[in-house]
Amino acid sequence: MKLLLVDTDRDLIEMLSSWLKTVGYEVHRAYTLERAERVWEEQEPDLVIIETAMDDEEGLALCHSMRTTHDTLVLALTEAADSQDEIRCLESGVDSYLRKPFLPGQLLAHIHALSRRGRSAHTAPTPSILTIGPIRIDAVSSKVSINGKTEYLTPIENKLLRFLAINANNVCTGNQIVSHIWGFSNYGDTRLIKAHIQHLRQKIEKDPNNPTYLLTVRGVGYSLVHRSSEEYDTREVTRALQAAM
Repeated sequence: MKLLLVDTDRDLIEMLSSWLKTVGYEVHRAYTLERAERVWEEQEPDLVIIETAMDDEEGLALCHSMRTTHDTLVLALTEAADSQDEIRCLESGVDSYLRKPFLPGQLLAHIHALSRRGRSAHTAPTPSILTIGPIRIDAVSSKVSINGKTEYLTPIENKLLRFLAINANNVCTGNQIVSHIWGFSNYGDTRLIKAHIQHLRQKIEKDPNNPTYLLTVRGVGYSLVHRSSEEYDTREVTRALQAAM
């Protein structure tokens, strides 16, 4: 697996580069965003590990470009303890984030998880078009359409919505979602999911704050239903979904 490390901290990059090479990875390094973009285009790495504080918006824009134009896996490193900063990372399309400081073993676990996800994405065939009630999901063009309205999906939104659609009218637990999308198991930080669920609701719901298709089953997970729950009592739907667990 080919990696690109991007950080202004040269000592950290040198240490991580040396260590990752000893465990079998091909590693390329960049200390600026300009250099990172050149190396990314020349080497076409499988995974980019990038410090997202680098030039802030420019760094996030580069993450988005890497993820959407070449489907490169992106792991963001962040020093911020602010959950909003982490949400901004996820919104840019990064596949996961790791907060500094971290242990080498934590980084390796994230790399392994993303590697499994990358292999799965290329080997598991899924229908290119999924239709759930009035919701039409085009996996190839990364678009979702409902009632004449069409929205583009980020790579993670695309994968998440398809996963929910394949399991329509069933509850997908938080652990099932995180395992499918990010490759982790027993991951307790629900913010990772909530940010993307909210953005999906903004794209498919008439009122994202009162969803009728993408429902929360409290204490369990989420469910995408065929019919808008405006047609019936949402509480009855969620009770039925909970009872089916």
